[in-house]
Amino acid sequence: MRRSRACFLVLAAVSAGFAQDPQRVASPDGQIEFRLFIDQPESGALFRLAYRVDYHGQPLLDTSFLALRIHNQEPDLGDNVGLTGIRTMASKQYNALIAEYMQNGSLGRRINVEARVYNDGVAFRYVIPESTPLSPMLLDNEFTEFAFAKTSEAVAKIPPGSVVALPFVAEQPGIGWVALDEALDVSYPRMYVTRQDGAILISRLPPRPDESNLAWEGTTPMVCPWRVLSIGATRQQVSESKLVRSLNP
Repeated sequence: MRRSRACFLVLAAVSAGFAQDPQRVASPDGQIEFRLFIDQPESGALFRLAYRVDYHGQPLLDTSFLALRIHNQEPDLGDNVGLTGIRTMASKQYNALIAEYMQNGSLGRRINVEARVYNDGVAFRYVIPESTPLSPMLLDNEFTEFAFAKTSEAVAKIPPGSVVALPFVAEQPGIGWVALDEALDVSYPRMYVTRQDGAILISRLPPRPDESNLAWEGTTPMVCPWRVLSIGATRQQVSESKLVRSLNP
């Protein structure tokens, strides 16, 4: 009996480390895959919304967490969420999914992630449905991680905490190239990225010029700009990609 109980506890501890509710969508040619799931950054931390991108069957971006910081509300929108619905769509240009999440214990705070996977890259964005806890929508900052699977020279030479403008282009040795950018939206602040740890870049939004420390103020429903990863075998391919242009309104 004691041995059985010990084995059960070990299995439970191992299972807790696995990603929850994994959703996958691949490009029409099957060479790029976007995975969306709920994972735990470290033992004892809240489970958080996360994604990963594979290229030719190899990790291009490793587990990268997603969150929005709402003014005077905790935890971040993207933490402690549960999957409530999933929709998919297929076309010649891209395959897509929309995953819907509810934040546990938040009196109805919701966040959706829409992702499109093309043969030359990935685009994803936050979609915040209308809800009383997020009306008005007061956004302090954005924390979208881009955790490169391998440390490249372009990432390694960035001093931690420094501001990096977009587009940002980096090689993943032995895998391919990726250009990080965003689609334009005049109503939303332009994001920049900073280096966090190792090969992780994380998005930030500049605060408004007033003293509110807010980055954006509006109402829900709210659709954020596309975060775009142009992907290819060479630097020239990602530099000449028209993916961002096609997503601009």
